[in-house]
Amino acid sequence: MKHTVTELQEKVFSYRKRFLELFTTVGFGHVTTAFSWAEIAAVLYNEIMNVPQNTDDTDGCDKMVVSKGHGAGILFPIFEDLGYFTKEQMNDIVRIGGSNKELRKLFYPGFDFYGGSLGIGAGVAAGLAKAAKLSGQSWKVFCVVGDAECYEGSVWEAINFAGHNKLDNLTVIVDRNRLGCSDFTEHMLAMEPFAEKWSSFNWDVSETDGHDIEKIYDVLHEKSDARDGKPHCIIANTKKGQGLDYLIDKPLMHGYMPKGEDIEKAFRSLK
Repeated sequence: MKHTVTELQEKVFSYRKRFLELFTTVGFGHVTTAFSWAEIAAVLYNEIMNVPQNTDDTDGCDKMVVSKGHGAGILFPIFEDLGYFTKEQMNDIVRIGGSNKELRKLFYPGFDFYGGSLGIGAGVAAGLAKAAKLSGQSWKVFCVVGDAECYEGSVWEAINFAGHNKLDNLTVIVDRNRLGCSDFTEHMLAMEPFAEKWSSFNWDVSETDGHDIEKIYDVLHEKSDARDGKPHCIIANTKKGQGLDYLIDKPLMHGYMPKGEDIEKAFRSLK
C-alpha cells in the first residue's frame, strides 16, 4: 500500500468533513448514500486505480462508473485532494450556477459516468470493459452499484452480458448497505441469496466489510488484477450514513442533507 491504514482513515474523515462543508452550503445532496461508500472510494482512488495525474491526461487510465449516482458527491473532496481542482474551484463547481467550464472538466479526470436512471451504470461499465477487450487496451473498469439498485432488470442484463463475455477486466463493487430510499431491502424485496445470484451468471464473487480499509484493499488488490475469465463482484457490507451515528440504518433519510441546527449537529457527530 502507498498509504498506511491510518493515513487512509484520516483521508476518509477529511472527505466526509469536506463533503459536509460543500453540500450544507448549497443545501442539497445525499449524505447517507455518499458516506456509505467513502472508505471504498478512498481505497480505489488512492491505492487501486490508475488515475489521471491531471485533468488533461486521461489516456490509458482506469475507468470508473458510479452507477449509484446519488453517492457521487463523495468524489468531489477526493478530486480536490488529488489536485484536480483547488478549494476555490470546488466551492464554485458545486454551487448552483457555478462555472460551467469547470463543471464540464469534472467529468474527465476521475470518472467516466455517473447518474441515472438507476440501473444504467452496470451496462455502461460492461460496455467499456468489452470495448477494452476488443481494442486490446489494458485499462480496467470499476463500477459502484447500490444494492437496492439491483432491483432494476437492466442490472441483471448487464451482469449476464459481462459473465457471458468473460469480462475479467471489470470489477463491480456493490454497496450493500441494505437500505433503499424508503425501507430496508430485505423488507421491500429480498435480495438474498445475493452472492449466489451473481455467481450463477459466471461472476467471481467476494464479500468484505465495506468500512474496513485493510480488507477493502486486500480484496480489490487481488480481484482487480485477476485474469481468470470471469468479471469480479465485490459485495461490500456497509452502513448507510456511516460516520454520522444519528443517521446510520435510518429509513427515509436517503435524500437527507443537514440544514439549520442540524448542520452543527452533523459536524459535531462526525467520526
